[in-house]
Amino acid sequence: MKEKEKKPILDKSTWLTTTKQRSRYYISDLGRTCEGALITTFMTMFLLMQGINPAKTAGIMLAVKIVDSFDDIIFGFLIDRLKLTNLSKLKRIIGEGKYLPWYRLTFWMFPIFTICFFMMPMQLTEGFKLVWFAVFYLLYDLTYTLVEVPMNSLSVSITDNLEERNTIIQNRQILNNNVIIFIGLIFYSLVSEMVGLPIKWVVVGSSVIFFIMMLFVVNGVKEYNTELKNADEDDIGHYTLKDMFDCVRTNKYIFVLLLSSIVTSCLATGANLANFVAYYHFGNSMIFVIPIAIAAVPGLIAQLSTAKLTKKFGKVRVVLVAGLLAGVPLMMIYFVGPGRDLPHLIPLCSLLVIQALPGNVSNIAKSFLIPDTIEYTRYKTGKDCSGIFFSLNSFVTKLTQSIASSLGLFMLGMSGWTNIEATDFKDIAAQGVQQPQSALDMLWMVYALIPAIGAILGVCVMFLYRIKDKDVELMAKCNAGEISREECEAQLSRKY
Repeated sequence: MKEKEKKPILDKSTWLTTTKQRSRYYISDLGRTCEGALITTFMTMFLLMQGINPAKTAGIMLAVKIVDSFDDIIFGFLIDRLKLTNLSKLKRIIGEGKYLPWYRLTFWMFPIFTICFFMMPMQLTEGFKLVWFAVFYLLYDLTYTLVEVPMNSLSVSITDNLEERNTIIQNRQILNNNVIIFIGLIFYSLVSEMVGLPIKWVVVGSSVIFFIMMLFVVNGVKEYNTELKNADEDDIGHYTLKDMFDCVRTNKYIFVLLLSSIVTSCLATGANLANFVAYYHFGNSMIFVIPIAIAAVPGLIAQLSTAKLTKKFGKVRVVLVAGLLAGVPLMMIYFVGPGRDLPHLIPLCSLLVIQALPGNVSNIAKSFLIPDTIEYTRYKTGKDCSGIFFSLNSFVTKLTQSIASSLGLFMLGMSGWTNIEATDFKDIAAQGVQQPQSALDMLWMVYALIPAIGAILGVCVMFLYRIKDKDVELMAKCNAGEISREECEAQLSRKY
């Protein structure tokens, strides 16, 4: 009989980070993610309760994102070009490193402008409400970038060990995904018709907690992988804005990743309208808690298995297969249709559970690919463009979320949606606000059909991504100086 093959055990002896450092990074990144989730969770809901026409809101969202796009690109350039530690007056405050100094300098602004966004007075006219929305949404977006780019870039700079990096990314993603689901349930229950707490006070209390969490990475975390090896010393750290765009242009694979995200996220129109779908189609704004609760434990098991799956089958293959397995149930949900009876609720909840498991696996596997594309560009150009890549990713994330929200709101605005002025769903129920059938039909299409099309198309784009995992490992070793460029090229599966 063959001996049973032993499962590989992670060799942490070669890791650069300590358990304490990783924990601090996880907690702060979780705080940053949760603070951002306040906007993604409540923004559409909040604006629909402010008595503003949804179509006008959609127009402001897109206008703000056009302006904000310049902030993301400029900051990506600055973070890769400038070393704040060279400024002696700031060094005592911001400390050592490449990305941490930017985070320490700016992170505190993020919760402040998030709170300001939700302090919009109900008594203002529609015109002043739209101005308030535009100003504070723009400031929120700017501070979101100032925090997200350094935090995400740390996944590259705190270690050059790929196994360690993938473990950090997976653990961070799993922690964020599951905590977001948990606090989302708390958020929704607090503003539901059963509790009736005003949205703005939920935001204020939550922001205080998340700010404290964001403080953890300020001290006790060190960046080890900030300088490139096996690259021309005259080029490192001395490049222009044109060089930055050349770095991006060199890497066609980052565009495949971004294009996939753009297609999927731009059509994810239903996420921020789920509570209104539940309230108007199923009679209870908390109805979707059922499939979320059922999928919680199986979903966690599936997410924890992602690293093993990608190691066995390859990152891209897992993204493709899991993505398709998640997209098909989404399409089926639309044809099941809404209804308050069990023949509608049971298949709907079942499909939502089935979709959630591979969907989470695909998203986590996809997150492993971003540092891989950065290593590829570092290898090809000899330049570290992590900041510009994560700025692009931040821009794409914010832009596509805004487009999805704008598209959903615009379609509702064109369907005869009745404007609402309320603080929460309990207030809506007390007022007895109803919607015409045309608006209800559009609400279901926006929630189910459009996101299903986006999910499937996004997976199709990923068939264009063709960097092999083994080749990325070699490039990372070359970038870190563990092997020479000649040794690396001799072992690559093909010429890149």
